[in-house]
Amino acid sequence: MQPIEKLDGISWFPFSDEPLLHGEFIIPAFCDPQLLLPEESIDRKWHLFVHSWIGLHHYTSDSGIAWEPRNMIEVRSHSPFIYIERGVYYLLYEKHDRKIPLVGQKHSYRSNEKDDDSSRIEMCSSTDLVTWSRPRILLDSRSVSYSADYNRSPRISRPQLVKIGDTYRLYFGVSHVHLPDTYQKVSRYFSYAESQTIDGLYKSSDRGPLLSPVPDDPLMNLGVGSIRVLQGQDGFSAFQCSAFWDEEHSRSRTAMFLLSSPDGLRWKRVSSRPIFFPPEKGWASDYIMGCDARYKASENCWYCYYSANRQNSLGVTEESVGLLLGQVPALRELKATRES
Repeated sequence: MQPIEKLDGISWFPFSDEPLLHGEFIIPAFCDPQLLLPEESIDRKWHLFVHSWIGLHHYTSDSGIAWEPRNMIEVRSHSPFIYIERGVYYLLYEKHDRKIPLVGQKHSYRSNEKDDDSSRIEMCSSTDLVTWSRPRILLDSRSVSYSADYNRSPRISRPQLVKIGDTYRLYFGVSHVHLPDTYQKVSRYFSYAESQTIDGLYKSSDRGPLLSPVPDDPLMNLGVGSIRVLQGQDGFSAFQCSAFWDEEHSRSRTAMFLLSSPDGLRWKRVSSRPIFFPPEKGWASDYIMGCDARYKASENCWYCYYSANRQNSLGVTEESVGLLLGQVPALRELKATRES
């Protein structure tokens, strides 16, 4: 469990003006980073999991700054999450069966088949972060009654797992909303399902979404966006990248906010002041899309890896991974030490 009480009053700033991980021409976007600290990994390295349009990618690092590709884990999969229990690493992700088009073609090699835009949450496991088991389905989007209320096809996304007593709680985003001016997709709702076993089928909550866009909320009137939950000893915190309409600039935006909850079900925004807001220009100037945060006790510092995007001159959306550092005292000294 993370010491979420240490999140109060922290100042955050980017480690660098440049991303730590960025795509190339054939893979222009790396999204939804998931981090393992060296003290969490079996080989004492930093591990980072991200997704592209192809699937899930695995990177390792000796510093948490310079990353080397390791392997592709699962194709046609999105939004990785790692849960650790009794020496086993459980990798959760969204999986879909949409066709991957060949370059220069509008239809896939399975063009005679009807495209299925529904999704499901799957899980595989590993004891060494190298070899992974066959995946198991935890939850199908078609079992969530409101997963298709905004789109024609039911979608669930961005899974994450916590354990409360003897119950496993699976958080996830539900449905997608397209922002009105750019057609960028963000999660419309935030919900959960529960199971008494880690690999059993999860039953979606009957209470409906935990969070929904609120028309009168100036910071979440379009979609809840990405939410990363952290479990503490006496409650929960979450990093939310919510979507909203900016009346002053007449455009849709996202920003990163801190949420808190006593039970993981009732959530409130800690402050209307964002942790991080997209800069006016540069690689992260359009939308902040997702993040993952860890507290590194040996440095008394929070590491928050986030993905953000912009549209390049060719009209292609480039999404890259950057790093925010957070600490109350002497954070700039740490930044200067790591840069040297």
